[in-house]
Amino acid sequence: MFFEQLQMNPREAVYSEDEWTRMTALVAMAREPIVSDREFFEELVFGEDTTMSLLACVGLRKLFPAPLQTKVVWKEIFSESVDLLTRRACSGPMQLRIAALKALVFAPEHLTFNLVSRILESLESASGHEGIYSGRNRTLPLYQQSHKFFMPEGFGVLLASLPAGFDRVSLLRRELAFADSARVIAALISLQLMPVEELTERVLELARSQDKRVSYEASKALLACGGSKVFLIMLSLFKETCDSQKKALLLPLVAIGARGEVWPIIKNCASSEDRVLAKAAINAANLFAVSLEDRVELFREAMKNSDSSVACLAAVYAWKCGSMKAIRLIRKNFESEVWQNRLAAAKSLSEINSEISFEILLNGFERERNGDVLREIVLSIRRLIKKSNRGQRIPDVIFTAFGRLLKSADPFKRSQCAVMCGLVGRPCEELVIGAAEHEEHPHVLASLLTALGKCGCDKMLVYSRFHDHEDARVRANMISSMPLKLYESSAYFTEAAKDECSRVRATASEKLFMLGQLDAVNTLNRMLLVPDPVSVLSGCYALSRILRIQIPLLKEDHPISLSVSRKCRMRIKTKEFGPIILNTPEIAVVFNEMAIAGGNRHKLLWLLEEQNRKYPSSYPIRRMLSSLLAIDGQYERALEILDLCLSENPGSLADLLDAYRISLRLCDLPRASNYGEKAKKLYSTLLSACIQLCTTVRGRGADFMMKKLHHLNEPSMNLYNAMIQLKAVEKDNATVLDLLSELLLSRPFNSLVVRKLASMLPESFSDLRRSLEVYASSLPVTVIGI
Repeated sequence: MFFEQLQMNPREAVYSEDEWTRMTALVAMAREPIVSDREFFEELVFGEDTTMSLLACVGLRKLFPAPLQTKVVWKEIFSESVDLLTRRACSGPMQLRIAALKALVFAPEHLTFNLVSRILESLESASGHEGIYSGRNRTLPLYQQSHKFFMPEGFGVLLASLPAGFDRVSLLRRELAFADSARVIAALISLQLMPVEELTERVLELARSQDKRVSYEASKALLACGGSKVFLIMLSLFKETCDSQKKALLLPLVAIGARGEVWPIIKNCASSEDRVLAKAAINAANLFAVSLEDRVELFREAMKNSDSSVACLAAVYAWKCGSMKAIRLIRKNFESEVWQNRLAAAKSLSEINSEISFEILLNGFERERNGDVLREIVLSIRRLIKKSNRGQRIPDVIFTAFGRLLKSADPFKRSQCAVMCGLVGRPCEELVIGAAEHEEHPHVLASLLTALGKCGCDKMLVYSRFHDHEDARVRANMISSMPLKLYESSAYFTEAAKDECSRVRATASEKLFMLGQLDAVNTLNRMLLVPDPVSVLSGCYALSRILRIQIPLLKEDHPISLSVSRKCRMRIKTKEFGPIILNTPEIAVVFNEMAIAGGNRHKLLWLLEEQNRKYPSSYPIRRMLSSLLAIDGQYERALEILDLCLSENPGSLADLLDAYRISLRLCDLPRASNYGEKAKKLYSTLLSACIQLCTTVRGRGADFMMKKLHHLNEPSMNLYNAMIQLKAVEKDNATVLDLLSELLLSRPFNSLVVRKLASMLPESFSDLRRSLEVYASSLPVTVIGI
């Protein structure tokens, strides 16, 4: 079946024309990424579609997790920003809240569940605010691809960004129980991105809702959570409804199941008089697993439809099946005197990636007068250029047409042509430079400067002549496009950071951050505090782009990598070489509360569950919770949390050995084999390092230690004892503290480890030391293990 193939081979479907298929494939890739996905994820992570960017970001974080110390520093840099963005997401005009949500989903660490709940409670009041443009006139129409990202979508993506586990399931179950459709839709969108199988029954109830939007989103969530098991249910839902619009929404989802009884339904709907249902049937036919002859026959019949939008859509699919009549039909509609026909043809031409389409659209762009048709022509040309950039040759006719359009008397056409030149890239660089020399219109000039940046132009003299231009959009686009040359461009960025226009300041601060000046975030934070909505929007958009940066993917000599590394070193130095994984503000309080439990396993488990809800990004709390869950026999949850811990701290031998043992308890042999191989590899490396270090030690104990090491040829926790002794002889207290911390978190009932760690902590960890001493005195004498 198509759906099962999609789950097994998502990389083949990720470029599909169907939006749902493309999104489902990307979700599958983000859930189990492989190294070869890196390039594809990097293309998406800075894209305009926030949902796709988030999934790409999730995939990259799984493939290349940042070191724990780097995560701590990165979180500190943006701690104030996240707090301010949260406040903006809870109240104010809808546009500002959406902008804040777009940035929040990329926060360095997961937001707390209490914080997300508070943001969700504000969803009901979102519609009561006026927009930021109320009472104002926009100076220019925006010709860009629309992305359906409003309040429910924003909250849905926010819910999807939460860490998987019991708490997220509980939160989603609560949201799905609300009567407010906006909150229900947000939870359903989250389930489409990050499915939860145990919520399938509740989603099925919502799929029968009378609300069309709720029913449609629930149907998509049902497929994501239930998989191929729910296709019969989807088919019954389709047959039950009499609403043609609801049928149109469900039909493409039903077609994915590729069941034989669906094809007659598709053929019947394709001949419907309802335009929306007929188009849905044609799209469904393209997805359905049926012979080429049957599919072509349906498309040919649909091409005879009197509605031009239906006929042109069928012509697109017929052309892809080899029909030469299709292009003639589309051309005929494009040359029609009826603007609706031209609109449908313009949209269809973007799906026919050929030199003919470019020629037809460019000629139409020069002579078209209807605004709606002109907008569709612009979007179609852009889509064709983007497709051509994915390995196909851009026809020469496009450069000739661009040369004419850049000299047009209409500033709108010059501006749109500049945007298209930017999409083409390097081949259009000379065209854009030549046009920028003589251009005077500020809006066209701004588009030309953006195009120069996308073309990769690194000629500073071309940009610098506009640094004091009177139009703020020109200055902002100049700063945005200017290359990151440390000595040549930093002066322009510093000057622009003091500009009176908030958009220019935000762009300059973003560029300074890219040059390693991490304090530039403070400028963006101040912009979020200003009452001016344009200032808030500029700050949100800049933070959204900065937060998507993945430190492990940057080169070692990148300015941001160097600045973050310096902060890490300074942080360790100021903390007197304390244990890195216990260097969190909440851990001392947690151990004080654990001492009250008096070693009672069930009380400790309840306490750590509560603390994990309060601090979902805390590694020490998660690791101790995993250990206690394993002791309590809850192996599945323990392994789920331990997987997350290993993604943050992959070099912990204790974590790998525990994951291996728990996998064996669950009889998950493939997983156990994977963890076993990783543990053997790490253990072998550590054992070799210990033997090498032991050869440098002098004294009576050296021979005894060497014999001990030779007996530790199989992976065992006993290696920790040897590593601690050798590092103690070497007087490497920092490593000893780190090793003891790993032991403490993996064996939280071991009072000997707790007391030893407390006695070695430096003065800067005095609060933690006192907490550990109290906790150690509350523990029983016996040591409990997994």
